[in-house]
Amino acid sequence: MAVRLCSANYPLYAVTLLDDSHILVAGGGGAARTGVENAMEIFELQGEGKNCVATSLHKHSTDPRAVMSLAAKADGKGHLVAAGMDGKCQLFRITKSKEASDEGEQDVDKENEANLRKRKGSTGNKAEKSAEVTEQSSDYKVESLACVDTDFHKEEPFQKVVRFSRDGDIIATGGADGHVRVWKVPKLEKKLDIKAHLDEIDDLDISPSGNKIVSVSRDYHAYVWKVESGKREAELHWDKDVPEKSYRIKAVRFGTSQEKKSTVQLYTMHIPARRERKPLPCYLTKWDAMKFVPVKTQSTGTDLLSSLAVSDDGVFLGVGTNSGDTMIYVSWSLQKVHRVSEAHGIFVTGLCFLKNNAITAELTKGAETALVSVSADHHVNLTPLRPRFMVSVWFAVIGFLVLVVVVMIYLGQQGLI
Repeated sequence: MAVRLCSANYPLYAVTLLDDSHILVAGGGGAARTGVENAMEIFELQGEGKNCVATSLHKHSTDPRAVMSLAAKADGKGHLVAAGMDGKCQLFRITKSKEASDEGEQDVDKENEANLRKRKGSTGNKAEKSAEVTEQSSDYKVESLACVDTDFHKEEPFQKVVRFSRDGDIIATGGADGHVRVWKVPKLEKKLDIKAHLDEIDDLDISPSGNKIVSVSRDYHAYVWKVESGKREAELHWDKDVPEKSYRIKAVRFGTSQEKKSTVQLYTMHIPARRERKPLPCYLTKWDAMKFVPVKTQSTGTDLLSSLAVSDDGVFLGVGTNSGDTMIYVSWSLQKVHRVSEAHGIFVTGLCFLKNNAITAELTKGAETALVSVSADHHVNLTPLRPRFMVSVWFAVIGFLVLVVVVMIYLGQQGLI
């Protein structure tokens, strides 16, 4: 089952990891005067008994616009955060306030002791109520560095996706007007403007080396672009025996291995282009990221897919669905290893993995990996993957005991015992 980390008082559309134990979520009600706020919010993950919960540390208003896309990158001073709001991209820097940093340096034990008292004094509904606090601490400072128009659709400008390069020097944006635009950080000076697609861009990603961008669109095409020149290098041709334009790529992600940094894979998520009386299956596909040819394709079932994420070590894929399910797959084999049905009340809008390290293992009580998900249902959930070898051991033990019982019954029937 999924763990409810916390809930916000506004619909959530994006989530990103800041560090080992802090996440940033964002969303809102938009410009309409509905009374629903628009905000970005920093949460700290904490272990509480057998569970992991999230406590709100700082909320930053983004009125009058809701944040629909989000990306973050550590820059040595804090975290750069790129937020897509309507047809604009705004770049923020999030830092800890000097007072909070000084206090932390002077006495870390006091902070740990305070956190411990806070957890002990909390109620069982803490995860549900943590985001209802409007008065936030001054531990964090959110500074706006730049804001530019990134989408120029004539009727309804909408920046749908933003990505940082691995080195943080550039960001790429895509949206309703079909253009891929590349911007230099931190002033958001335009480096490239590519008329990439004839319809809106659903997703894009920058290669780990920073020299290629893959964009996917509702025009049924997926292209590879050279960052330096803006020229098209390749097109992704999906070798599935299906009628033309019956599927489109919904999401795309690069993944790298921690053990072999040179090993790069590309992953895509395919959904039916139209609703049919008999639902068609959705698919995950792994691609050779050098030749851009499909390597393996796996059906995920008929539940429509909505979100995709890759773990930092490249081992796992996270998948969200329109019905609110969360799933974890092994990246190299595309084997499903965990699924939580209806983790959210409605479609999953954003996913990110926690880092696979000792801190995450402690927070999640030994989970092999953990997937954070958000939805317009206001909830932030955690889907942990328990070590698979432990499950196998339990099955082996149970199987052995059953075998012993069967043998004893048989020997008794034969009069041998």
